[in-house]
Amino acid sequence: MTHPVNQLAVENEARIQEAIAAVKRGKYTTYTAALAFNVPKCTLYDRINKNMQPRNRAHEHDQNLTHAEEKELVRWIPCLTISGYHPRYQTLHEMAEEIRKQHVKNINDEGMELVHYDCIGRDWVQRFMLRYSELASVTPRSIDVVRVKDISQEQLQ
Repeated sequence: MTHPVNQLAVENEARIQEAIAAVKRGKYTTYTAALAFNVPKCTLYDRINKNMQPRNRAHEHDQNLTHAEEKELVRWIPCLTISGYHPRYQTLHEMAEEIRKQHVKNINDEGMELVHYDCIGRDWVQRFMLRYSELASVTPRSIDVVRVKDISQEQLQ
């Protein structure tokens, strides 16, 4: 999941899910559902009979964070912003690293390392922000030097 969401892929996935639901209800066979919903026959067959997942879910174990963990991070960021703390890239990186460390802590025993994960990369936050466009970053503007120089103690009070 390193690319932003492609709208055509989202629509195709929705049609596949509708076709799967129709086949499971017994309304269509796999072949007729593929024709009716305009989805690839092989993909529909594999999803139903072989319990295959979409590509972004199938490779979830290769990612630094699971889909659910990323969604929770996406939910957490606006909460911080509303409370007045605007998280920086470094904060997001540290939070993701902390979540990732919990994987290792839950798997490894004390004194025995069963699993070792590499550290989250330098560009992970930028790719994360691209995947979730609702988290548009805002660059704060600085105050003009003239305004800062003209402020006096009396004006502030």
